[in-house]
Amino acid sequence: MKKKVKGEQTKGIVQVKPKSEIVVQKHGIVYKVDEQVKEEKKPKLTNVYSADFKIIDDTIESIKKISRKVSTNEYSTNNVYLILQNALKRITLAEK
Repeated sequence: MKKKVKGEQTKGIVQVKPKSEIVVQKHGIVYKVDEQVKEEKKPKLTNVYSADFKIIDDTIESIKKISRKVSTNEYSTNNVYLILQNALKRITLAEK
């Protein structure tokens, strides 16, 4: 009978770079990973039939801030534009 040979086992400690130091390069474009966008608490609508425009205005302001933060190059800016145009179409359909 042959004895099974156990391979050499080594232990090592792996350290992960902080997100501020991570740089990804795809298709000649360099992306830097910023801090993750903090998820805000979604306000609960208490009465569905009353219009609370403060919540809508706060949401629009947060969309403005995040879209400017995310739009770092032409590709991401175009994607944000297309998403917002789609949202605008849906909002106009909400009246009908």
